[in-house]
Amino acid sequence: MSSLLYRLGRFSAKYRWWVIAVWLVIVVAAGGIATARGGASNLEASYAIPGTPAQEALDVLGQRFPELSGASARIVVDAGDGADIADHSDVISTACEDLASLSAVKLVTCPFPMTASGSSASGSGDPSQISSDASMAFISVQLSSSTASNSVVAAAESAMKPVSDAGVKVAYSGLEATASSSSSTEYFGVGIAFLVLVITFGSFIAAGIPLITALLGVALASSAIYITASLAPVSQTAPLLATMLGLAVGIDYSLLITSRHRAQLRAGMNPRESVAVATATAGTAVVFAGITVMIALIGLSVAGIPFLTVMGLGAAVAVLGALAVAVTLLPALLAVFGGALRPRAPRRSRAVRTPKPPIWVRGVTAAPVAAIVLIIGLLGAAAIPAFGARLTLPDAGYDPPGSPARVAYDLLDEGFGPGFNGPLVITADISGTLDIEKALDALDAEFDGVANVAAVSKASPNEALDFAVLSVTPKSSPSSTATADLVSTLRDLAPAFEKENGFTFEVTGQTALGVDISARLSAALLPFGIVVVGLCLILLTIMFRSIAVPLSATVGYLLTVGGALGVTRLVFEMGFGASFIGVAKVGPVVSFMPILVMAVLFGLAMDYHVFLVSRMREQFFETGNARTAVLQGFSASARVVTAAALIMFSVFFSFVPGGSAAIQPIAFALAVGVLIDAFIVRMTFIPAVMALLGDRAWWVPKWLDRVLPNADIEGEVVQRMLRQRQWQSDDGSEEAGLWAEDLSVAGSTPASFRASERDVVIIGGDSAGGVVAAIAGRAADTAGNLSVQGRLIPFERSAVARESRFVPAVPDVPGGETVHERLRARIRESGHHRSERSALVAEAAETFDRLMVAVSDDLHSTIELTTLAGSLTDAQLWFLDVAAALAPSSRLVAIDATGKLPADAVLAVIVARARTDATLVVATTAGNAVTDRRVVTVTLSEHADTGMKGTRA
Repeated sequence: MSSLLYRLGRFSAKYRWWVIAVWLVIVVAAGGIATARGGASNLEASYAIPGTPAQEALDVLGQRFPELSGASARIVVDAGDGADIADHSDVISTACEDLASLSAVKLVTCPFPMTASGSSASGSGDPSQISSDASMAFISVQLSSSTASNSVVAAAESAMKPVSDAGVKVAYSGLEATASSSSSTEYFGVGIAFLVLVITFGSFIAAGIPLITALLGVALASSAIYITASLAPVSQTAPLLATMLGLAVGIDYSLLITSRHRAQLRAGMNPRESVAVATATAGTAVVFAGITVMIALIGLSVAGIPFLTVMGLGAAVAVLGALAVAVTLLPALLAVFGGALRPRAPRRSRAVRTPKPPIWVRGVTAAPVAAIVLIIGLLGAAAIPAFGARLTLPDAGYDPPGSPARVAYDLLDEGFGPGFNGPLVITADISGTLDIEKALDALDAEFDGVANVAAVSKASPNEALDFAVLSVTPKSSPSSTATADLVSTLRDLAPAFEKENGFTFEVTGQTALGVDISARLSAALLPFGIVVVGLCLILLTIMFRSIAVPLSATVGYLLTVGGALGVTRLVFEMGFGASFIGVAKVGPVVSFMPILVMAVLFGLAMDYHVFLVSRMREQFFETGNARTAVLQGFSASARVVTAAALIMFSVFFSFVPGGSAAIQPIAFALAVGVLIDAFIVRMTFIPAVMALLGDRAWWVPKWLDRVLPNADIEGEVVQRMLRQRQWQSDDGSEEAGLWAEDLSVAGSTPASFRASERDVVIIGGDSAGGVVAAIAGRAADTAGNLSVQGRLIPFERSAVARESRFVPAVPDVPGGETVHERLRARIRESGHHRSERSALVAEAAETFDRLMVAVSDDLHSTIELTTLAGSLTDAQLWFLDVAAALAPSSRLVAIDATGKLPADAVLAVIVARARTDATLVVATTAGNAVTDRRVVTVTLSEHADTGMKGTRA
């Protein structure tokens, strides 16, 4: 990973203007497409979960009673305390008739008499739509579509304008324009983030770069979500969550890479090289952290809830965008500013002073047991309220006070009772009964006298007389526990009702749907938590090659989640400090808040854990002192992690004041969770645990260590490459054909040798074949230093492999090709022009004959170019491949001739037929070759020191 990121960072720095231009084109094009396809207007405000009882009943209702399939709205008219709304009956009736004439309106029910208009028939008015004190009334509007478009909202407001001009207060419920996906408070969070960056970097330029990259990443992710919304259902919450998360992680990821880049500039590294190294080292941790966040977000699909899956995917896209920007666009911007980002050199007295770790980390590592017990007790107590949390789907009562929908909600609550805003819909399939009137009477009588029922409407059949609908108005508010209990009570009545009447009923409506969704989400928390915790253990075990580190990280994550959810319930459900932060409504929180917070905090917790513990691991393997490693590793990363946590907190918390009911608790829980995780768990609890465990923190069973992949989170591969480049530069090995120092392949005995361009290198010994394969760029498992014609192995082995010809000891199994076709195919791979291939094939055929003669093969005279390669022995196939490798002009020819007898004769032919403009490397047990070229002989042994000598024959 680190070597790939190094090349990517180097490419972005080299072609910086092209990279910047491509990113700008992509962002602008995506924004243009999103706008052309409708942008935020395609987002949906409703939530649905297929398979729940309420949703299934709603689906049937839409099919059997299409008149009620569209959205319903209420327009509240309030004459004021002590006034009579009937005094304005004429203007209200006229407004009702105007509403009924709108093409998007199916039906209007007016509290006062109205004449026929549009799709609505004349009527004497419905007095039940007038409040008991006669000061207010409402108009029921049934739409033809499932949502109210902005044009419908504008037309309704125009129809109601005469009423408001008459001094009557008008409020709309269910006729709200599409919600905006942004808030001005976001800019405050971004401003705080910029201030933290300025303090951290001491530079306005360095502080501005992470903001630019984060905003571009969010813009791209938002456009992608809006484009998706034009093709499939997407919740209004999805772009808000993506914006919130994209800003936070985008700034943080850029901060970490930029911070590493500036530290390297301070040390004197070349700016362009520093960009590549920072992308490889800090970028590796960033990529891993981003992947963990995305896995957790995508893991929301475990719940089996479509809108939650879409939200998770949208947020994952935002994180992916932040990652892509951090490892491509950010390096390009850093390269543009070059040395201007170099920090000012500190005073000498400060430069030589070793920074002391903060006093609290020295304290917790000195008394780790006390610190661990205190933190577990504190966060355990904070988590207790989370176990009693109530969940709901937010309705208009959760909107900010003063908003149009909230005003209508409060007026209906005041004039008609708290349950009026959340009526339950009862549907019944009466197609199996012949006495329709009796069936309707049975439905009317079933719900009278049920506890917590305020009113029951008359059952109404559809046109086909095979389906009936009625509504039950609870006495309690839609989000109350009493209403959820009422839903269960009514459903419990259904079996007895069916036994008595021969048909049953279903309980549905938005309130019942919210109850079902909350129950489904609550049930999904445990399996999702198991998935997340399991991922935490697996990923961190791979990263740190330790058992204790992932276990402590998992415990810390659970403490973070528990504390964040507990504090959130105290504020949003129990009201502690709710007015101080502008909570829209104290009560149950949105149903998907806990599972979403668990997913996001998992990724963020792993971010901080990786950044801190990776430095501790690095220090431990350098010093061997566990406590010193904890203190030094903490000191090396605490400043950046502190800045990252403060930035994330600022961005998340900025979505709380003035935010929607769905976003407010999520943003608050994430903000609190970031503070808990960064400062209490990762920067206090984890150092205490690591200090308590000492050397045991890095123990892993040997069998597990062998099977775990190497994540290389500290960029060890790139650091090795930089050391080899320094070795290459210091020793001048870039000018040599071959230069090896302590080279070991797959654990072989180290070897050191040097050869110039066009030399013949003879390598003998137990590991000769592996060394030759490494020289040809065909082996990656190497240790030590190896430079091949100016290129470092294993980092540039692909380039070496392209420029060299290699013949392994065991030839490829032939297909149905002839000798001529095999030779021609091998020569074609060398890249020679078609016009040269016939001559090269002839030359290779002659070399093949000489090799066959050298081994006294009596059958060589019977092998023709038309002979099938499949009829040859392995030795003959190997001779054929050697001949094909020697014929073309190549900079390097590497041949593994181990086990090929007679070795001296085979080597003599190879050396004689090899081109003098190529470096020839042969693994063989033969002695020196007879040639006028310089011969370098290397002897490898598992039991003796490596020998190296050069001779000229």
